[in-house]
Amino acid sequence: MMEKTEKLDILLVDDRPENLIALEAILDGPDLNIVKATSGNEALGLVLEYDFALILLDVQMPEMDGFETAELIRGIERSKQVPIIFITALSKEDRYVFKGYQSGAVDYMSKPLNPDILKSKVKIFLDLDRQKRFLEKQTLKLEQALAELKKTQTQILQSEKMASTGQLAVGVADEINNWTDLVNSNLKLLNKYRKDMESLLKVYEETEKFLSPEALKKIKKVKQEIDLDCLWKDFGSLIDESMEGTESAKKMVANLKDFSHVDQEEAK
Repeated sequence: MMEKTEKLDILLVDDRPENLIALEAILDGPDLNIVKATSGNEALGLVLEYDFALILLDVQMPEMDGFETAELIRGIERSKQVPIIFITALSKEDRYVFKGYQSGAVDYMSKPLNPDILKSKVKIFLDLDRQKRFLEKQTLKLEQALAELKKTQTQILQSEKMASTGQLAVGVADEINNWTDLVNSNLKLLNKYRKDMESLLKVYEETEKFLSPEALKKIKKVKQEIDLDCLWKDFGSLIDESMEGTESAKKMVANLKDFSHVDQEEAK
Protein backbone atom coordinates (compact mmCIF):
# COMPACT_ATOMS: atom_id res chain seq x y z
CA MET A 1 0.00 0.00 0.00
CA MET A 2 1.05 3.60 -0.51
CA GLU A 3 2.59 5.34 2.47
CA LYS A 4 1.17 8.41 4.13
CA THR A 5 1.58 11.48 1.93
CA GLU A 6 4.87 13.18 2.75
CA LYS A 7 5.47 16.91 2.63
CA LEU A 8 7.38 17.94 -0.49
CA ASP A 9 9.66 20.96 -1.01
CA ILE A 10 8.83 23.26 -3.93
CA LEU A 11 10.90 26.29 -4.98
CA LEU A 12 9.38 29.56 -6.26
CA VAL A 13 11.81 32.00 -7.92
CA ASP A 14 10.80 35.57 -8.83
CA ASP A 15 12.53 38.90 -8.26
CA ARG A 16 9.19 40.52 -7.32
CA PRO A 17 8.03 39.65 -3.76
CA GLU A 18 4.39 40.35 -4.69
CA ASN A 19 4.56 37.67 -7.38
CA LEU A 20 5.95 35.17 -4.89
CA ILE A 21 3.14 35.95 -2.48
CA ALA A 22 0.56 35.43 -5.23
CA LEU A 23 2.07 32.10 -6.28
CA GLU A 24 2.25 30.92 -2.68
CA ALA A 25 -1.41 31.80 -2.17
CA ILE A 26 -2.39 29.67 -5.19
CA LEU A 27 -0.28 26.63 -4.33
CA ASP A 28 -0.19 26.64 -0.53
CA GLY A 29 -1.33 23.36 1.02
CA PRO A 30 -0.62 21.02 3.96
CA ASP A 31 1.44 18.66 1.77
CA LEU A 32 3.83 21.36 0.52
CA ASN A 33 6.79 23.21 1.98
CA ILE A 34 7.10 26.31 -0.20
CA VAL A 35 10.59 27.86 -0.38
CA LYS A 36 11.05 31.27 -2.07
CA ALA A 37 13.97 32.97 -3.78
CA THR A 38 14.18 36.47 -5.28
CA SER A 39 17.16 35.86 -7.58
CA GLY A 40 18.90 33.20 -9.62
CA ASN A 41 21.91 33.17 -7.28
CA GLU A 42 19.69 32.63 -4.25
CA ALA A 43 17.89 29.81 -6.06
CA LEU A 44 21.20 28.08 -6.85
CA GLY A 45 22.12 28.17 -3.18
CA LEU A 46 18.77 26.69 -2.16
CA VAL A 47 18.96 23.74 -4.56
CA LEU A 48 22.13 22.68 -2.74
CA GLU A 49 20.24 22.75 0.56
CA TYR A 50 16.83 21.25 -0.33
CA ASP A 51 15.63 18.20 -2.20
CA PHE A 52 13.06 19.99 -4.37
CA ALA A 53 10.25 18.13 -6.10
CA LEU A 54 9.51 21.05 -8.46
CA ILE A 55 10.81 24.54 -9.34
CA LEU A 56 8.65 27.40 -10.65
CA LEU A 57 11.03 29.89 -12.23
CA ASP A 58 10.39 33.43 -13.50
CA VAL A 59 12.21 34.25 -16.73
CA GLN A 60 12.62 38.03 -16.47
CA MET A 61 14.98 38.70 -13.57
CA PRO A 62 17.91 41.15 -13.24
CA GLU A 63 21.54 39.99 -13.22
CA MET A 64 20.72 36.34 -13.99
CA ASP A 65 17.55 35.56 -15.97
CA GLY A 66 15.50 32.39 -15.72
CA PHE A 67 17.05 30.74 -18.77
CA GLU A 68 20.58 31.01 -17.36
CA THR A 69 19.41 29.97 -13.89
CA ALA A 70 17.75 26.86 -15.29
CA GLU A 71 20.87 25.86 -17.20
CA LEU A 72 22.98 26.20 -14.04
CA ILE A 73 20.45 24.20 -12.00
CA ARG A 74 20.66 21.45 -14.61
CA GLY A 75 24.43 21.45 -14.15
CA ILE A 76 24.16 20.55 -10.45
CA GLU A 77 24.09 16.79 -9.86
CA ARG A 78 21.43 16.74 -7.14
CA SER A 79 19.06 19.06 -9.02
CA LYS A 80 19.57 18.04 -12.65
CA GLN A 81 16.40 15.91 -12.66
CA VAL A 82 14.16 18.39 -10.82
CA PRO A 83 11.36 19.50 -13.20
CA ILE A 84 11.27 23.26 -13.92
CA ILE A 85 8.20 25.24 -14.99
CA PHE A 86 8.96 28.65 -16.52
CA ILE A 87 6.58 31.48 -15.65
CA THR A 88 6.95 34.60 -17.77
CA ALA A 89 5.34 37.66 -19.25
CA LEU A 90 7.51 37.39 -22.37
CA SER A 91 6.08 36.83 -25.83
CA LYS A 92 4.36 33.52 -26.52
CA GLU A 93 6.21 33.24 -29.83
CA ASP A 94 7.57 29.80 -30.62
CA ARG A 95 11.18 30.91 -30.36
CA TYR A 96 10.73 31.95 -26.72
CA VAL A 97 8.89 28.73 -25.88
CA PHE A 98 11.62 26.71 -27.58
CA LYS A 99 14.34 28.57 -25.69
CA GLY A 100 12.57 27.68 -22.45
CA TYR A 101 12.58 23.97 -23.24
CA GLN A 102 16.16 24.20 -24.49
CA SER A 103 17.21 25.68 -21.14
CA GLY A 104 15.85 22.66 -19.29
CA ALA A 105 12.20 23.47 -18.59
CA VAL A 106 9.48 20.83 -18.75
CA ASP A 107 6.69 23.39 -19.12
CA TYR A 108 6.21 27.05 -20.02
CA MET A 109 3.36 29.21 -18.65
CA SER A 110 2.62 32.81 -19.56
CA LYS A 111 1.25 35.53 -17.31
CA PRO A 112 -1.44 36.23 -16.30
CA LEU A 113 -1.65 32.74 -14.85
CA ASN A 114 -4.78 30.65 -14.65
CA PRO A 115 -4.74 29.35 -11.03
CA ASP A 116 -6.64 26.15 -11.85
CA ILE A 117 -4.34 25.22 -14.73
CA LEU A 118 -1.24 26.02 -12.64
CA LYS A 119 -2.44 23.87 -9.72
CA SER A 120 -3.31 21.02 -12.09
CA LYS A 121 0.13 21.03 -13.71
CA VAL A 122 1.91 21.28 -10.38
CA LYS A 123 -0.11 18.32 -9.07
CA ILE A 124 1.01 16.15 -11.99
CA PHE A 125 4.71 16.73 -11.27
CA LEU A 126 4.28 16.31 -7.51
CA ASP A 127 2.42 13.02 -7.99
CA LEU A 128 5.26 11.80 -10.23
CA ASP A 129 7.80 12.77 -7.60
CA ARG A 130 5.88 10.96 -4.85
CA GLN A 131 5.69 7.80 -6.94
CA LYS A 132 9.42 8.00 -7.69
CA ARG A 133 10.25 8.37 -3.98
CA PHE A 134 7.89 5.53 -3.06
CA LEU A 135 9.49 3.22 -5.61
CA GLU A 136 12.99 4.10 -4.41
CA LYS A 137 12.01 3.26 -0.80
CA GLN A 138 10.44 -0.05 -1.81
CA THR A 139 13.47 -0.97 -3.88
CA LEU A 140 15.80 -0.19 -0.98
CA LYS A 141 13.70 -2.32 1.38
CA LEU A 142 13.80 -5.19 -1.10
CA GLU A 143 17.58 -4.92 -1.45
CA GLN A 144 17.91 -4.97 2.34
CA ALA A 145 15.67 -8.02 2.55
CA LEU A 146 17.70 -9.85 -0.11
CA ALA A 147 20.93 -8.95 1.67
CA GLU A 148 19.48 -10.30 4.93
CA LEU A 149 18.38 -13.47 3.15
CA LYS A 150 21.87 -14.07 1.77
CA LYS A 151 23.32 -13.50 5.23
CA THR A 152 20.86 -15.98 6.71
CA GLN A 153 21.71 -18.57 4.04
CA THR A 154 25.40 -18.26 4.86
CA GLN A 155 24.69 -18.70 8.56
CA ILE A 156 22.56 -21.75 7.85
CA LEU A 157 25.23 -23.36 5.64
CA GLN A 158 27.77 -22.91 8.42
CA SER A 159 25.51 -24.32 11.13
CA GLU A 160 26.46 -27.69 12.58
CA LYS A 161 23.05 -28.40 14.05
CA MET A 162 21.10 -29.51 11.02
CA ALA A 163 17.74 -30.03 12.68
CA SER A 164 17.79 -26.64 14.40
CA THR A 165 19.08 -25.04 11.24
CA GLY A 166 16.25 -26.54 9.21
CA GLN A 167 13.62 -25.18 11.59
CA LEU A 168 15.24 -21.76 11.60
CA ALA A 169 15.44 -21.74 7.80
CA VAL A 170 11.74 -22.48 7.47
CA GLY A 171 10.86 -19.65 9.87
CA VAL A 172 13.13 -17.16 8.15
CA ALA A 173 11.95 -18.27 4.71
CA ASP A 174 8.31 -17.80 5.66
CA GLU A 175 8.98 -14.32 7.04
CA ILE A 176 10.89 -13.24 3.93
CA ASN A 177 8.24 -14.83 1.71
CA ASN A 178 5.56 -12.75 3.42
CA TRP A 179 7.64 -9.60 2.97
CA THR A 180 8.34 -10.23 -0.71
CA ASP A 181 4.62 -10.87 -1.29
CA LEU A 182 3.87 -7.48 0.27
CA VAL A 183 6.52 -5.73 -1.85
CA ASN A 184 5.27 -7.48 -4.98
CA SER A 185 1.71 -6.38 -4.21
CA ASN A 186 2.89 -2.79 -3.70
CA LEU A 187 4.83 -2.87 -6.98
CA LYS A 188 1.76 -4.05 -8.88
CA LEU A 189 -0.25 -1.23 -7.34
CA LEU A 190 2.49 1.26 -8.19
CA ASN A 191 2.55 -0.03 -11.77
CA LYS A 192 -1.20 0.67 -11.98
CA TYR A 193 -0.59 4.21 -10.68
CA ARG A 194 2.14 4.61 -13.31
CA LYS A 195 -0.25 3.64 -16.09
CA ASP A 196 -2.90 6.01 -14.72
CA MET A 197 -0.35 8.83 -14.62
CA GLU A 198 0.75 7.99 -18.17
CA SER A 199 -2.85 8.42 -19.33
CA LEU A 200 -3.04 11.73 -17.50
CA LEU A 201 0.20 12.94 -19.10
CA LYS A 202 -1.08 12.03 -22.55
CA VAL A 203 -4.07 14.29 -21.97
CA TYR A 204 -1.71 17.00 -20.72
CA GLU A 205 0.45 16.70 -23.84
CA GLU A 206 -2.58 17.30 -26.03
CA THR A 207 -2.39 20.96 -25.05
CA GLU A 208 0.74 21.19 -27.22
CA LYS A 209 -1.44 21.05 -30.32
CA PHE A 210 -1.96 24.79 -30.07
CA LEU A 211 1.68 25.34 -31.12
CA SER A 212 2.90 25.39 -34.70
CA PRO A 213 4.24 22.18 -36.33
CA GLU A 214 7.74 23.63 -36.38
CA ALA A 215 7.64 24.37 -32.67
CA LEU A 216 6.21 20.92 -31.91
CA LYS A 217 9.06 19.33 -33.83
CA LYS A 218 11.64 21.32 -31.90
CA ILE A 219 9.91 20.65 -28.58
CA LYS A 220 9.76 16.94 -29.31
CA LYS A 221 13.51 16.91 -30.00
CA VAL A 222 14.26 18.78 -26.77
CA LYS A 223 11.92 16.60 -24.68
CA GLN A 224 13.90 13.58 -25.79
CA GLU A 225 16.97 15.15 -24.22
CA ILE A 226 15.56 16.41 -20.93
CA ASP A 227 15.56 14.41 -17.75
CA LEU A 228 11.78 14.14 -17.32
CA ASP A 229 11.37 11.82 -20.29
CA CYS A 230 14.31 9.75 -19.10
CA LEU A 231 12.82 9.60 -15.62
CA TRP A 232 9.42 8.58 -16.97
CA LYS A 233 10.90 5.78 -19.11
CA ASP A 234 12.84 4.54 -16.08
CA PHE A 235 9.64 4.03 -14.08
CA GLY A 236 8.65 0.92 -16.02
CA SER A 237 12.12 -0.63 -15.97
CA LEU A 238 12.58 0.10 -12.26
CA ILE A 239 9.29 -1.61 -11.47
CA ASP A 240 10.18 -4.59 -13.69
CA GLU A 241 13.61 -4.92 -12.05
CA SER A 242 12.07 -4.75 -8.59
CA MET A 243 9.50 -7.41 -9.47
CA GLU A 244 12.30 -9.58 -10.85
CA GLY A 245 14.03 -9.08 -7.53
CA THR A 246 10.98 -10.36 -5.64
CA GLU A 247 10.84 -13.42 -7.91
CA SER A 248 14.53 -14.02 -7.25
CA ALA A 249 13.86 -13.76 -3.52
CA LYS A 250 11.03 -16.30 -3.81
CA LYS A 251 13.32 -18.75 -5.60
CA MET A 252 15.96 -18.30 -2.91
CA VAL A 253 13.31 -18.92 -0.25
CA ALA A 254 12.17 -22.10 -2.04
CA ASN A 255 15.78 -23.33 -2.22
CA LEU A 256 16.22 -22.49 1.44
CA LYS A 257 13.15 -24.52 2.37
CA ASP A 258 14.33 -27.47 0.26
CA PHE A 259 17.71 -27.29 1.99
CA SER A 260 16.09 -27.25 5.44
CA HIS A 261 13.92 -30.28 4.61
CA VAL A 262 17.01 -32.27 3.58
CA ASP A 263 18.72 -31.30 6.82
CA GLN A 264 15.74 -32.38 8.88
CA GLU A 265 15.58 -35.74 7.11
CA GLU A 266 19.31 -36.29 7.72
CA ALA A 267 18.93 -35.32 11.36
CA LYS A 268 16.30 -38.05 12.02
